[in-house]
Amino acid sequence: MTSTDEQNQILDACRAHLSQRTSWDEKPEILVLKRHSDTRLSVQHLPVPDLLWEMLPPARVVAALAHAANQLGVIGTPDTVAVALRYEGFTITPKVSPQADEALRRRAAGGSAPRNEHIPGRLEQRCISAVDRQGRHYVVSADRRSDGSAAPAVGVTVTETQQVSGSIAKALTMFCKTVWPHQTPGHSAPEAHHDDL
Repeated sequence: MTSTDEQNQILDACRAHLSQRTSWDEKPEILVLKRHSDTRLSVQHLPVPDLLWEMLPPARVVAALAHAANQLGVIGTPDTVAVALRYEGFTITPKVSPQADEALRRRAAGGSAPRNEHIPGRLEQRCISAVDRQGRHYVVSADRRSDGSAAPAVGVTVTETQQVSGSIAKALTMFCKTVWPHQTPGHSAPEAHHDDL
């Protein structure tokens, strides 16, 4: 199997899992993608106490679990191909409003900006961010429509020329480096900036 085949399978599995969601304002979940055959991956839920999701933002939950896994010496099983976080958040892009453009400019310069949920033109999304054993990042999202339904899920494998952005991508990379200590350094994440809810 080629690397591209596996990347497509990871994207397909994440899109299918995200498309099964029918409610909004769900608690996040950590997912483990496991290989069952050359053509099939399963998506399994990693149990996390609800209290953690209530006390901490999703990225901090993932970082805490990475620390615990490191302390306990947890190593990923050979059939595990990727680890992911499903969450909801708001995204902005530069062209949706002058406020979004300004917020992204200020963040890029290291300054502070309002959270995405407070910026005109924001989009609410269901998202899955994943990292595979080679350190490649994947982002799958479905925008919320005005009637409360979700647009079809779309996803990308992040290329090496893009930059890692956001606390979720960084926490997943740390988690993967803990459970797969010999993985290659992570690649990047897309330009759009996501806030977790």
